[in-house]
Amino acid sequence: MTTQPKLVTTDYVVFSLKVFGAGMLAYWIALRFGLDNPYWAVGTVFIIANPLSGSITSRAIYRLLGTFLGAVATIVLVPNLVFSPILLSLGIALWCGFCLFVSLLDRTPRSYVFLLAGYTVALTGFTLVNAPETSFHVAVSRVEEIAVGILCAAIVSRAVFPRHAGKILANRVQSWLGNAAALSRHVLAGEGETAEVVKARHRLAADAVDLRNFTTYAGFEGADGRALRERMVELERHMVAILPLLSEITDTLAVLRRDDPDFDARVPLVGRVSAWIDTTGTEALAHVDALVADLDACRAELEAEDETWPRLVALRLTKRLRNLVLVWRDCRILRLDMASGETHALSRQFTAGQRRSLKPHTDYRTAFSCALAAVIAIMIACTLWIATGWTYGWAAAQMTAILCSVLATLDDARPALSKILQLILIATLAVFVYQFAILPTLTGFLPLVGALGLYLIPCGILLATPARWLVGFQLSVNLIYMLTLNDRASPDFVAFAGSSLGTVFGILIAKMTLSTARAVGAEHGARRLLQSAWRTVIDAASGARQPGPDAVVYRMVDRFGLLAPRLASLPPGSSVLGNDILHDLRVSLDALKIQRNKADLSEDARHAADALLTILADHYRGRLANSASPPTDTVIASVDTCLRTLLSQPGVAERRVKDALVGLRATLASEQDSPNLALHPQGPLYVS
Repeated sequence: MTTQPKLVTTDYVVFSLKVFGAGMLAYWIALRFGLDNPYWAVGTVFIIANPLSGSITSRAIYRLLGTFLGAVATIVLVPNLVFSPILLSLGIALWCGFCLFVSLLDRTPRSYVFLLAGYTVALTGFTLVNAPETSFHVAVSRVEEIAVGILCAAIVSRAVFPRHAGKILANRVQSWLGNAAALSRHVLAGEGETAEVVKARHRLAADAVDLRNFTTYAGFEGADGRALRERMVELERHMVAILPLLSEITDTLAVLRRDDPDFDARVPLVGRVSAWIDTTGTEALAHVDALVADLDACRAELEAEDETWPRLVALRLTKRLRNLVLVWRDCRILRLDMASGETHALSRQFTAGQRRSLKPHTDYRTAFSCALAAVIAIMIACTLWIATGWTYGWAAAQMTAILCSVLATLDDARPALSKILQLILIATLAVFVYQFAILPTLTGFLPLVGALGLYLIPCGILLATPARWLVGFQLSVNLIYMLTLNDRASPDFVAFAGSSLGTVFGILIAKMTLSTARAVGAEHGARRLLQSAWRTVIDAASGARQPGPDAVVYRMVDRFGLLAPRLASLPPGSSVLGNDILHDLRVSLDALKIQRNKADLSEDARHAADALLTILADHYRGRLANSASPPTDTVIASVDTCLRTLLSQPGVAERRVKDALVGLRATLASEQDSPNLALHPQGPLYVS
């Protein structure tokens, strides 16, 4: 049974008090220096609020950069296009769409710069249509107000009971490795295809994607944090390699146990590898060399045997077990370095070379469709505003721009928009009570702080837990901005009603537009990820691109991590559920291996390899286009042909290609009977 997070803890209360204190400090400073809109400073504190000081620092820096870019764009767009409302609306909409497109291509916390640069123009530009001459002053004031909020939030977060990402990151890594060890035990015991193990594999992939973003925050916590991030980046490279290795070992073990009655005698080290993975600390590192030496000896014995199918599969399995042990060794060394702060010789070896940065998955088509949906929604809101001449139409345009930007990553934003509408209505009611019943009765700064604390401190407690973050964020930030806290209360029912109604209309416009343009559902998003994986296989098989194996593994496991939460929400009959990106990853790696070694093969073997790669690429092109393609049996027949052609050929390239062919067959046909590798009288290229 799932344990629900506690509603109130001491840590949550401390965090909420820190956020509220930083917000009121920013409010006092903004009033003291006569800034135009002090509530922007307060709102910024709550927007970037996070229990971790590194997260606040990163979001603060990115928010300030985004606000600055947005302010520059406002100064450029508004004075030059204010003579034409349609052109100004189009200019702001296109700017928001462009910034959103760029932010979606950068799947790191840095994307916040571009996201904020986009809708900052909407927040400021739409309110300046009647006073374009003040654009520069308003833009500068906005940067100043947000800078005040950022500084207050960062100072309070670091000075008062700071919480650092390093310890939390180390605990999360330890938990991930513990779950990966449990998964390894199940796989080595022959239980790799049970429903629970498959779910565990999905969870590990999703957690690996989340850890990458979390690692970024550690880099904003000084020199120690940056050193921790460097170790973590290298550790992530090794962590993601565990999943495809376990996937292949699962299929290879299944094939070998079915086709080889002497499996236990042929590969006696599976149990030892499983026991070694269970060993922790320095004891495991002390035994790793002996285990690797025994695996090498087992491989040497297998290489001396006659070339049969069970021998080829056992040889492949032994190599993968050796790879698994070495990856686990590296993970443990890097994990120990994270915990101790020391640098092992292996860590120095990893960081000595200038390793090329590995890029995660990006989807240009989805990014473009999200940006286009945002442009359409903003233009609809602006057109209605211009056509009706409604004074508070700017509020609808602002809210539309914000929501279409911040919810762009969702496959279907409608549930989130419905929830946001409910929360904004609650916040609107609270604003009404404060503006017309509470604030007019208060005199002085301290009574105002006390009154706001009754509402904002409970909201801060909600902000502290991820499960309730959205509720706390919407209730707190919307009250601050809708209340427009200045130096004195200014109850104006017409302005309150007009802006509130405009905000609701903005939500409805965003929901209507995203319901038609972007409500694609989890299945569509999952299919897009699968299609991108299939393109990687096509590129590898056709030779169109030759990415490095590390880059392929990193990007494909990243896609798997993005796919995992979508799979959990799909109905049982979905066609997407029958696909596995880890299988596609293994196919692409083996295709790359064949491509890189086929030039050194004999002429007959090279022709067979070319024919196989062509059939394999056509097979995945057919899956990509959802049309007729060479069936899997045809691909397997071509694999068997290549294997027969390469039998008894001792060259290095031949051994590598044979190993890749065994991997392809185990991946694509783990449930089929073993191949007949006997040569036909008509020649090695004969296919029965």
